[in-house]
Amino acid sequence: MNHEAAKLKCAKALGATGGKNGKFSRDMLRQLCLTAGADDAGFVEIARESLACDREGILRVYPATRSIIALARVVNRENVQSPSRYPANDEYHCAGDEFSVICREILRRLNKQGIRGVVLTKAFPMDMSRWPGKIWDVSHKTIAVAAGLGQMGINRLVIHPRHGNYLQLNSILINAEVDQYDQPLIHNPCLECGLCAKVCPVAAISKDGPFDFIACSTHSYRYNMVGFQDWIDAIISSPDLGTYRGRFQDRETAAMWQSLMFRIDRCGYCMAVCPAGDEVKGDYLGNKKAYYYQIVKPLKERPEPVYVVAGTRAEDEARRNPHKEVRCVQPLSVRK
Repeated sequence: MNHEAAKLKCAKALGATGGKNGKFSRDMLRQLCLTAGADDAGFVEIARESLACDREGILRVYPATRSIIALARVVNRENVQSPSRYPANDEYHCAGDEFSVICREILRRLNKQGIRGVVLTKAFPMDMSRWPGKIWDVSHKTIAVAAGLGQMGINRLVIHPRHGNYLQLNSILINAEVDQYDQPLIHNPCLECGLCAKVCPVAAISKDGPFDFIACSTHSYRYNMVGFQDWIDAIISSPDLGTYRGRFQDRETAAMWQSLMFRIDRCGYCMAVCPAGDEVKGDYLGNKKAYYYQIVKPLKERPEPVYVVAGTRAEDEARRNPHKEVRCVQPLSVRK
């Protein structure tokens, strides 16, 4: 069998339109993704205008990219909502590991049909040689929105019309064209309830203002890449244990160890309280007061350290909450 005949056979196997255009069927590709374990899938062409900021990175990772598959995997929202945050962390990472296996299975099935590509990582690892700049090549949120899997909510998370923001996102770059590409949702599932803004301990989220990425990352990633450098600085520069413990309490050292071993994130409250999505909003719309007391209040009043840069709005917000211990840390921009 010659190359063109083999290519035509592969195209027909996926229900492609065949003939001269050689494009693969969007419906068949989507079904392949779902049967492999994804909860939703959409497709975007590499030339899409909304991908302009990521296109260079996409082609750096896989120069043969012609289409991108956006994938979503649902996480268990009760874990995410737990006031004891370790069940939420375990759900994020266990679900993410399962999702990575699913994505690789999808690509293996595509390979058998003559489609080649690259599975991206859902988060880390990234290109840390570019730190503290743009260390990622592809934004899964941008791809997911372009592929119609959801719209960005006030909390800066992609909100799926059915599953809400209780999602893991990933993307696969492929060297094939699709006969029909997906378009962004016309309606944004975000309810604009503002619960994410109310629960955010550092005021990174605002209903009417821009998202404060620095405030969010300073607190949420304190035990990850953002705080790791400060931890190393403290170890090296402290002349004795007392000086070190002035910068890192014993529980913070333990948390740093735990994060290095088990990938711990500090917050996630904005995802936990979001009531958007057809599977979720009934509980909130049916009794908003009960939802607030059961989901939002325990997180807002959870005793914990909150990491902020001194003199910022984040510090002001943290100090207004009597349940939070304010810990001022050095901004990345002044590190030597």
